[in-house]
Amino acid sequence: MASVIPKDVKKTVCFIFIKHPTKGIVPNGTGFIVAIKQADDLYFHYLVTAKHVLIDEQTKQYFNVVYVRFNKIDGPADLAEVPLTKLKIWVHPEPEVDIAVIPCLPDPKIYDYRSIPPDLIVTKEKFKEEDITEGDEVFFIGLFTPHFGRTRNYPVTRFGRVALISDEKVRWQTDQLQDLYLLETQSYGGNSGSPVFFYLSGDRNPGVLRLGPPKLFLAGIMTGTFRDAQKVEFIETQATPISFQNAGIAAVTPAYKLHEILFGPELTKVREQAVEQKRMQSSGKID
Repeated sequence: MASVIPKDVKKTVCFIFIKHPTKGIVPNGTGFIVAIKQADDLYFHYLVTAKHVLIDEQTKQYFNVVYVRFNKIDGPADLAEVPLTKLKIWVHPEPEVDIAVIPCLPDPKIYDYRSIPPDLIVTKEKFKEEDITEGDEVFFIGLFTPHFGRTRNYPVTRFGRVALISDEKVRWQTDQLQDLYLLETQSYGGNSGSPVFFYLSGDRNPGVLRLGPPKLFLAGIMTGTFRDAQKVEFIETQATPISFQNAGIAAVTPAYKLHEILFGPELTKVREQAVEQKRMQSSGKID
């Protein structure tokens, strides 16, 4: 790629663990934080991941509990218990969309992370405005099962290009059709839920030169691999984890689907009600 990625981008991700019946707490996927400013002094933070990362393959239901690991500013990473049964999980009205959104606010005085602002999320309008097409450069950041870090999170960065943008939904797994981007890149076990970024350089269009650093946008959320039409998974041997990897094509749920969740009527109403409640408390009209 034309230049190195911004250093703080790796700080947007966290690792998601689950409790295995025999192996204890094991890594299962990647998540990242999005922050929405609703008022001058009020921000809403959300943990975003692939929906299937939170679902038990045996029961087809959400896990009762998952564990989210963030790096601390000072000291080792911290594993926080997240009781999914007690939280509202926001999803897209189209059930096949593989995105889950959970309210989440890690303490910025304790944890070393960065949140993604909404203006970096590619909407359908921004997609057309930037003229994003096959061949554009992408990268994603996620959990690499052979080495995710014993004491701290060490996310791996993978690079590639857009392989296919289709007006039609893409057949995924069995007979399910989904809105997906296809990327020419390899994805490994634990990458599910990773943020995928467009990295648009100034010389990407022949005959046109734009000065300045590459433009960075959230392209979407890593869904999986087309290896046997399976989600990104991994297996473990007694010695070390071994990731299943794809044959070179990865599937990404477009970021505009995330935008539709975050700014849909239900979640927007929740934020507006919170702002109104805070205003009432400030005015002394409610305790």
